[in-house]
This record gives sequence, structure tokens and C-alpha cells, in this order.
Amino acid sequence: MLDRPHIEFLQAQILPWMRIGPGLARPDAEFKFLSRDPADGACSILIRYPPGWQREGPEYLEAAEEFYVLDGTVELNGQSFGHDCYGHVPARTTRARMRTPGGAVVLSFFDREPAAHAGEGVAGELLRVDALHTPWDLSVNDPKLAHLGISRKDLRHDPETGERTLLSMVLPHSEPPGRRGPQEHHPVVEECYVISGSLTGPHGTMQPGAYFWRPPGIPHGPFGTRWGCVMLIRFVGGAHVNVWSEGEAPFDFDAPYRPVLPPDLAPFATVPWLEPPRY
Repeated sequence: MLDRPHIEFLQAQILPWMRIGPGLARPDAEFKFLSRDPADGACSILIRYPPGWQREGPEYLEAAEEFYVLDGTVELNGQSFGHDCYGHVPARTTRARMRTPGGAVVLSFFDREPAAHAGEGVAGELLRVDALHTPWDLSVNDPKLAHLGISRKDLRHDPETGERTLLSMVLPHSEPPGRRGPQEHHPVVEECYVISGSLTGPHGTMQPGAYFWRPPGIPHGPFGTRWGCVMLIRFVGGAHVNVWSEGEAPFDFDAPYRPVLPPDLAPFATVPWLEPPRY
């Protein structure tokens, strides 16, 4: 799960949709791989379900799944997950029925290959968080990030491993003082998908759909945004800690796109993606 290469960053819009085949958890839906561990099949993917899609159980996955509904509604085991809802399904949990009456686009994270097995699993407890109606928490800012005015919504925290999944919001008109600032790194993986707005850093400007998988120990920042940003962030492999550099790096809203991509994604570094016009 932790052996994935560094990806920073990629706009998901330029990746092709692919059909999910038999034997995996979501046949007849479409998906985009954002990242995948070749050793155990753990992966982060976008899934697009057509209207009227459904899958009857009972069945289970060996993998635990986290998901965030970007559009539409997903119904799983009698629970409804509308847009801006987060869910966590423990490994081997029985999935009696899943359907998307009007279709859905879902951001999903599996901690191993998401292969489906017919039959009863275990009575795992589904976690559902209505993020849309969860208040923002402004009390957890790192002083060195004060210029971003960050607030967050915790979606899931594992008290045993320290892993955390959250929504992070950055206020509009945020930039480091003097357009310079220290860089940070973490002892764990940081994974991110931009849901709305934009965020500029050393690798360019991330728009909605931007994704990165950043292994431990990689310096990053400083960051800024003109009109604000909301991101889904996961800290994988342990607890999140900010470790700061002694020196400072420059910040520029016009920073060019300079991605870090593994060989299989390198061709996408030159594929242009233009943000839809605002006017």
C-alpha cells in the first residue's frame, strides 16, 4: 500500500475512462486509476456509475474501502450516501446490495486489490459522514500556515495507526508573507484530491481534479491561492506531523506546471488540460 511512486501532480481529467471487468468490485462501471501499488493492488480511483447501476449480494471485498461521493447518490446496505458524503467500509464487510439510481461519481480508496468474493463476509460497521453539514474546524492551524487560513472537517481518524482522512479548506487571497516561506515534509504519505478551487505551489497550479501521492519525507510548499480551495487529504501509514525547513523557498502564482510522475504516467505530463473558461 505504501510502495506507490511519487505523483505530484496530475489532473484527473486527462486520464482515460476504462471499463471495470468481471471479478472486480464494480463491473460495468467506469474508472480512472489515480495511483496503484503494484505489490498488493491497493489503489486510489475515480469511479463513474451509470444511472440505474446496481449490484446484488451478498458479497465482500478483502479490501477496506474509503469513498467520497463527488456527484450523485450511492446506496449501500440500505444507507444512502449523497453528494459530499464520506463512507468507510471495513475489509470483508458483507455488501448485501449497492446501487446508484441516478448515477454517481465517486472517489474511492482501497487498501488492497478490490476483488469481490461471493457470499457472506463479516458484519462490519459502515461509517457515514455527511460532510456537507459538518462544521469547519478552525482550531487546528499550524502557525506557519496561518496565511492560508486553513480549516478542516475530519472524516475519519484511526486511533491505532494515527491515519487520518479529512477535508481541508484554504481561504481566498492567501499567499505567504513576502511571497516566501519555509517548506514542510511529513513522516507519512500525504495523498490529495482537489475538489474545488485552486492551489498554487512549486509544481504549478492544481485545479479541481488535481491529484497527488506524496511519499514520506518530500519537502513541499509554500502554497497560495487566489480564490480558495477545498481538498480531500489522506495521511497514510501513521500520524500526520509537520516538519519544517530552516530556510525559505519562493512562491509565485505564475509557477509553471512541473510534474513529478512515474514512467507510466510521464506521457500525460505533456498533455494540455485547459481549465474551462470562467467568462
